[in-house]
Amino acid sequence: MSNLSFDKEKKRQIILENFSNPTHEVSLVKLKEISNNLKVPFHTFFSLNTGCGDTIHLLIQQKNNFVELAFFASEQQACCLTVAATNILCHWMENKKMELVKTEIENMEKMLQKQNYQLNNCSQIEVFNDLSQFPQRIECVNLVLRGVKKCLFN
Repeated sequence: MSNLSFDKEKKRQIILENFSNPTHEVSLVKLKEISNNLKVPFHTFFSLNTGCGDTIHLLIQQKNNFVELAFFASEQQACCLTVAATNILCHWMENKKMELVKTEIENMEKMLQKQNYQLNNCSQIEVFNDLSQFPQRIECVNLVLRGVKKCLFN
């Protein structure tokens, strides 16, 4: 487990701030424009929960084994947790080595599965460390992790 912990109010504040004022979310039209200008494809991901309609569109540009930039669009088709997790990850990933991103994503997956994990670099993602108590909500963050892995490592 990580040494960092946020109290419930701080978790709520971080999640709401990243949902209400996402610094890396753009409209789908803008994402398509960025994709065309940079010649970097964006990818669309859907929740695996049958009762959930969350959808995110991710664009992640890599250069020289670093994540150069990351944007997403949700077009109001994703819940608060999905948007917050996507924004936190997009913000954190920029200018990080691919190897570090991969390691942190693996640790995030461990965190969601209640396994031992160590998030040394993306501390804000710890706001989701108790989602395992709400199995139906784990997919909100897993959707983002799957998307990032597919964009970067497939």
